[in-house]
Order: sequence, then C-alpha cells, then structure tokens
Amino acid sequence: MNCNPFTLGHLHLVEYAAAQVVKLYIFVVEEDKSEFPFADRIELVRQGVKNFSNVEVLSSGKFIISQTTFSGYFNKASLQDVAVDSSEDVEIFAKEIAPTLGITVRFAGEEPKDNVTRQYNETMKKILPRYGIEFCEIPRKEFDGEPISASSVRDAIKNGDIDKVKSLVPETTFDYLCKRHPKFARYFTARIDIKLTTTEGDFQILSTSDDKVNITKSGSVKQGGIGYQIQSCAGKLEFIAKATVDGRIWLYLGSSDVRCLIDYDKLTVNGQKIFDTVTPACQDEPYVYNVGVQANEEIKIQIEWLPHKNNM
Repeated sequence: MNCNPFTLGHLHLVEYAAAQVVKLYIFVVEEDKSEFPFADRIELVRQGVKNFSNVEVLSSGKFIISQTTFSGYFNKASLQDVAVDSSEDVEIFAKEIAPTLGITVRFAGEEPKDNVTRQYNETMKKILPRYGIEFCEIPRKEFDGEPISASSVRDAIKNGDIDKVKSLVPETTFDYLCKRHPKFARYFTARIDIKLTTTEGDFQILSTSDDKVNITKSGSVKQGGIGYQIQSCAGKLEFIAKATVDGRIWLYLGSSDVRCLIDYDKLTVNGQKIFDTVTPACQDEPYVYNVGVQANEEIKIQIEWLPHKNNM
C-alpha cells in the first residue's frame, strides 16, 4: 500500500484480509515520491489499523514497489497507455520476502481506473502461484458509486470539500488532516484570547489538554491586561488558569484566520455551563465572556468547536 493518504478503502482491504489469515503484514511504500511523506503515511496506517491484533505494519524497503524494482509506479500519470514491466518486483517478493516471513497469500485491491496498478495486479496473478503463493484481489469499497481512492481524497482536499474528505477517510486520517494539512488547518484552528484586567501581579496558564497547542503570552491581549493568545486545532480544549491577584478574566473566542468562522458549541467555566449551542465567532467578531477571580484561584475552562460549514 502507498496510502497517500490512508482511506476507508484501505481500511476495508485490511478488514477483509485480516479476517482471512492468522497474521497479516501491511507493507507501506517507503519511497518518498508522494504528496504525503513516508513518515506520515506509515503512521496513518499504524493508527488506522491499531485495533487489529493480527496486523503488523512494515516499511516496503527498497525491494517492494521501489524506484529500484518498479520505477513505473512513480510515473503512473505518464504511463497509463503504456505496457509496464513489474515482474522483477514480484519475483523478488516471491523468492526472497515471502519465504522469509512465511507468506502464502498476497492481497491487493481491484484497480478499475489506474492502468499501471492494474498491470501490477495482473503480474502478481501470473507469477505468485508459480511459487506457491495465492493471489487474492479484493473488490474496492465504494462511495457514491465510485471506488474510494487516495486520489479522490487528494482532489477533495484541493477543493476544500471537508464533508467529502470526512466521508472517505477514517477518523485517524481526518484528525491528521485537520491538524497538519495547510488546506484544512485554518478551518479548524480556534483562537482564544484570555486576559486578566490588571497591571499588577501575574496570570498563568497552568495546564492544557492539547499537547500541540500554541500559547503566546501578551501584555496587550485585546487592548490591555495580562493575557495569552491560545491557538488549537484539537476541536476541544481544557485548560486551567490562575491569577496571583484579584481581578476579572475575559475570554474572547474567535478564529485564527480572519476569513473563517469557527462554530463554538460548548463553553464551561469551573463546571458552569455558559453555552452548549452552536455559537459562530471569528477574529473580528469574537464571542466574549468574563468572570471575576480571586487571588490564587484556579479557573478551569472547557471549550469545544467545529469548522463553520459556510467557510467552504
């Protein structure tokens, strides 16, 4: 599998194959010639299949679908009308890799559109049985009458179609895209400004639930006071703040991108529900809330949000 990125189609193949064997190996193409880097692709596969007890995810190395053994795979766009030879790749697998790992059956998804991959499947179908290895071609999972493919996910990303992407990938991949892909990050990144209206003492963020949160301390958050600018794309955030003096804490829930709205759907302060209905807000028009605080009192704040659909 190349998994550029890992989709529900890939997950379907894993589910089918894992049910047929005692041990299933997934080889992820190591060559870094895809839109998503190998380190991310293999991690997406590992996260996507972590609930399968009999599945092991491995790098394909230099001898399974690599530039050395099957260079045509990485030039598929220009080779759709050309006969490609992938026999060396399949022979190496059958002679060297399969016997070492005790592999007796190799699975692959049907390929209705990509002629290069379809030819690779045909080569496996011819060569593998000569070495006592069964070849099993699995029907592809479909969405809206079309086979789910990584290319359809990439197209949806380019079009900013969040709903379609969410329909084509597992939650683990979607979470990755929300947090890492620049096309999506701005839709999901909440900006929360918090300040203590005083010029004395100190104001601290003691802890947060998001280990990737970006927190910047500022003495002029929203025109005065001691405060912080917090940015997170986790979809939910819990943090604890504390002031060393009496004062009033102000919260401004907005967006990281002035062009995007964020739909906040939960705000709780010290266990008190402030709202739990969809509340759109942006950088220029934030939702504002304030609460009194005593010296050394810890304030626990819980916030949840989603991207605003009209951003699309």
